[in-house]
Amino acid sequence: MTLPFAGLLAYPITPLRDDDELDLASLAHLVRNASFAGISGVSVLATSGAGVTFDRGERQAVVQTAVESAAMVGTSEGLRESTMPVYAAVSAPSTLEVVRLAQDAQSAGASGLLLAPFSYLPLSDTEVRALFLAVSEATTLPICFYNKPMQTHFDVSPVTLAYLASNTHLRAVKDTMRREDVVGRVGELRAAVGPDFSIGLSSDVQLLDERPDVDAWHSGLAGMLPGEYINVWRLAQAGAPQGASLARLQAIAHALAGMTHPIGALHALSNVIGVPTAAPRGPFAAATLEETWQLSAATYG
Repeated sequence: MTLPFAGLLAYPITPLRDDDELDLASLAHLVRNASFAGISGVSVLATSGAGVTFDRGERQAVVQTAVESAAMVGTSEGLRESTMPVYAAVSAPSTLEVVRLAQDAQSAGASGLLLAPFSYLPLSDTEVRALFLAVSEATTLPICFYNKPMQTHFDVSPVTLAYLASNTHLRAVKDTMRREDVVGRVGELRAAVGPDFSIGLSSDVQLLDERPDVDAWHSGLAGMLPGEYINVWRLAQAGAPQGASLARLQAIAHALAGMTHPIGALHALSNVIGVPTAAPRGPFAAATLEETWQLSAATYG
């Protein structure tokens, strides 16, 4: 059985035009690049994609564009069909809005949903369980628990994850590597959910420094540089040296991690690598000129 949300999952930005509207052509370019590189799946509208800054119609347009762009990939021999799945983040402050976004994503052709439970106050286990139950009743898509404890003030427990795996469409978790005992945490989650469940990790600096042996790597940087990133991922899976590609990606990841406005920095990186975009929508701030120079130096040496 092929697990959803497994392998190297890329999280591209959502490019914008100078008038602050969606640049769907640039988004399509990023998705096609990921598909051509052989990325395992693309996730749109998550943190890197600044999904919460877009309205319902814009979110649906992003998902539909990504799905259409992932379906065909150009090669030296022409176009060929691609089976790369597109996953859509559907986080929102209310259950009603999350359900609507989930239904929109399914109708647009998404292969799965990412859901980070958040509201204006930290949620309880009871509230989080009810949210995932409601989404599972409204769609048939597999769901990945997008665990962001620093941002949401909710850190999913193995007990709650096991409950959701048994009672909802939850089939995966995206957990952070920004914790003290990552190996112990992964072991606790695996014991709770069993083998037929994707346990993935995020945070590019830690992923590239430690190259963990888990079901999935979730990466914003892979959404920008998919060819090099998947080369590193494949070599890491094989236990082989990752060489110059790893060193370059580490330099970029560390540069991004040191910047004050991470979404603005990813948009600046997009321009550095030749995929044009305006700065992200407010309240996210643009990268400074100095930060853009730092990213250019890390990218091109």
